[in-house]
Amino acid sequence: MDTEVRRRLDDLVRAIRSSEEYRMFEEARQLLNAEPEKRRKADEFRRKNFQFQNSEESVSAQAQVAMYHEREELHRDMLIDSYLKAELIMCRLLRQVGLGIMESADLDLDCMDDLLS
Repeated sequence: MDTEVRRRLDDLVRAIRSSEEYRMFEEARQLLNAEPEKRRKADEFRRKNFQFQNSEESVSAQAQVAMYHEREELHRDMLIDSYLKAELIMCRLLRQVGLGIMESADLDLDCMDDLLS
């Protein structure tokens, strides 16, 4: 990697880690880590949700309803809810950064606007 790009990447990483979004995420993570059983439940849901969102197979309506109910149950716990919300905010921030970088490279992705937005 070009040294200038590497230096700028390091600057970007520092900016992200000093952001309000990251601070909130770290705080929520530390609080959740203090309660291992709740951390386990949150992580189990995160794994299932990731697999659910990234499955190439169609997901049954029954599986969708089950995920919805599991998510609703976890969001009733304020500690888990805070963590999952903070994680979502961080993911959105990182997505915006990634899309901004991709747009700057002009990779002719106009035909994918519907997939990338």
